[in-house]
Amino acid sequence: MLIFGSACHGDEFKFSELLKSLNLNALELEFVNGVYMKEDYAKILKEKNKDLKFSAHAPHYINLNANEKEKIERSIYRLIKSAKVLRHCGKDLVFHPGYYLNKSKEECYKNIKENLQKVLDYFNEHNIDIMLRPETTGRVSQFGTLEETLTLCSELSLKPCIDFPHLYARSYGKINSYEDFYRILEKIEESVGVKDMHIHMSGIEFGKGGEKRHLPLERSNFNYKDALRALKDFCAEGKVICESPLLEKDALLMKRFYESL
Repeated sequence: MLIFGSACHGDEFKFSELLKSLNLNALELEFVNGVYMKEDYAKILKEKNKDLKFSAHAPHYINLNANEKEKIERSIYRLIKSAKVLRHCGKDLVFHPGYYLNKSKEECYKNIKENLQKVLDYFNEHNIDIMLRPETTGRVSQFGTLEETLTLCSELSLKPCIDFPHLYARSYGKINSYEDFYRILEKIEESVGVKDMHIHMSGIEFGKGGEKRHLPLERSNFNYKDALRALKDFCAEGKVICESPLLEKDALLMKRFYESL
């Protein structure tokens, strides 16, 4: 069974009340422009919203394959800072691992894996119970194909964030049918399982570099209905987070369609 919710871009208390009034059950905190939320605030947020499942998206400024040591250190710091806040209300921390730059995909993978291990070592040393979820990314310049993401998760005992619209955009629209989504789920099941999924959904526009921008579901050619059909038939479990410009409206649209299947 899947539960549905959306990303939140401010006034978390007001938005959490709105989600609950619509019978939506998940909220993803957006730290994408920086981690400004205080730990005490996160504690109160959870106390007031015990029925909501919280997750967070780490800052976009993360690049664990950066050329400069300072940028890598800042990336590690941003992941740790995000985790320290999130641990008071949720567990799943979504992030974009980095960019290929001018390196081979093999070297990029090696660098990202080594630097992520430093984050995991810190978590273990300081008893931070957070699940890092590298996200499948939408731009061809970004690390984050399905295969890269699943291999990284398998080798580091992580769980992925599967962004189906990103996979669609990265493939220039070729991945967009029930059969395509079902095959993706077969790969996920074989690698890390489908009983604890964290999923992003939205409409999306793409160009020659892949993802360009998020769109409302009904204004995009992304076939979200077939993605949900595949998830239902595969008996996937977890959270579906709406990232479209119509956050709660499109989350409710997906929930109602899913429940009609």
